[in-house]
Amino acid sequence: MLRLAAGLLFLLAQPAAAQPACEGLRGARLLSYRNPAWGFAMDYPAGFVLDPGSVPENGDSARFWAAGGRATAVVTGLRNRDGQSLAAVLAEAERDIGENGRGSITYRRVTPDWFVLSGYLADRIYYRRSFLGRGGAVIATLWIEFPRELKPCLEAAVATMSLSFRPVGP
Repeated sequence: MLRLAAGLLFLLAQPAAAQPACEGLRGARLLSYRNPAWGFAMDYPAGFVLDPGSVPENGDSARFWAAGGRATAVVTGLRNRDGQSLAAVLAEAERDIGENGRGSITYRRVTPDWFVLSGYLADRIYYRRSFLGRGGAVIATLWIEFPRELKPCLEAAVATMSLSFRPVGP
């Protein structure tokens, strides 16, 4: 009886929106998004839904929604017209987040092949992973953004999407 009471207290203490917001995100089956035209792919939890209207004619990007539209993941491929190095793309991303977006960077990881930036933009958490694809001809980026209160629901989903975001051939 004591365990039941403790369990009920735990459930009642949870925010009402927390349970439905996490639905389909924890332990969900994985789906794959592949963009051979721009050279990237990603796995994502079934709780994220591809917005077919978000894919432009040239197919360079796609947007996924979750948690009733409160969480978004966008994958984008841009032609690297200026031949930027990964370090230059990183510097530009840091400038955009810090100066233009007035955000903060709380996590930064850089490897020879990709970089990750994460932090806060107002009351939202963002996560960005970018790499150069197609021999440096394409800048591929995964951008995930969601309200801070959804962090417990989305940590595993962000890890899955980030670790699976990769270059692919045509």
